[in-house]
Amino acid sequence: MPIPVRPFRLPTLVAALAASLAGLAPALAQDAYPKTPIPEQKEDPAIHALLPEAIRETGVLKMATDANYPPCQWFDSEKKMVGYEVDIWDALAQVMGVTLEVSSIDFAGLIPGVQGGRYDAAMECITDRPEREEVVDFVNHSLTYGNQFYYLASNDTIVAEDPKSFCGLTTAGQSGTDFLTRLSGFNDWCVEQGLEPIEIGEFPQQSAVLLALFSGRIDFALSEGSAVDEIRANNPVDIGSMPDPLEEKHYLGIVVAKENEPLKAALVAALTKLKADGAYDAIFAKWNLKHAALSDFGVNMTTTKPLP
Repeated sequence: MPIPVRPFRLPTLVAALAASLAGLAPALAQDAYPKTPIPEQKEDPAIHALLPEAIRETGVLKMATDANYPPCQWFDSEKKMVGYEVDIWDALAQVMGVTLEVSSIDFAGLIPGVQGGRYDAAMECITDRPEREEVVDFVNHSLTYGNQFYYLASNDTIVAEDPKSFCGLTTAGQSGTDFLTRLSGFNDWCVEQGLEPIEIGEFPQQSAVLLALFSGRIDFALSEGSAVDEIRANNPVDIGSMPDPLEEKHYLGIVVAKENEPLKAALVAALTKLKADGAYDAIFAKWNLKHAALSDFGVNMTTTKPLP
């Protein structure tokens, strides 16, 4: 049985960090990213005509994200949002002939925000899962690209290349993310191996997970491999990592309200055009994510076209 997820108190954590690290702050990637621009796309009138009437009238598509996850999307040092999904949604907007209005909010609010009509769509490398398909639909644009456990290399409790050494330790994830689900699954694996369960905490922001790791409040965390590489490159302490031994491939997708059939149709058509024109593959080559690219696109492919 998974152990209960226990929230951590962020104010206590920040105070402990300030006292113990004397100003050392973990950093997400900022400026170390590929800057090659993707060629501007031409509007396709037929695809524009597929859009919901409200979006065609205003010319604006409201997109929600949580811009704290390289290589998906994050803010560079000039507060510009960058990432491979940023390139995707920029190209999609050009093909559909709309202006994007992008809001960065907590991950846990993305799906409810689309459900409630506050946003037309949401993107943040969101995993298409059957339980999520019960409340929203996914226009699938790529695959997951590999997650890793990461930890301070100075933590001698963790043995390199031995995932069992994580059992019995403490970890945390961001509220509402698939990382919490995967950590719970890893906890089950530890128990099945006859080892101690892990203690799983929860924070509202990914930055707080990093703070907890650097302050010693947790022993390890889980994130996408490229994000771990960026964390390692942007911090003055050694970061160890190893692949999640339970990793499986999943579809990622653009979250759209179930009743919004016109937007789903327009997004699938726009992705298909970007693929045919070569822009889609150019984006994945730019970010060194060719292994995550799809050959075709659809809606709720986790159930309509299951992966082998």
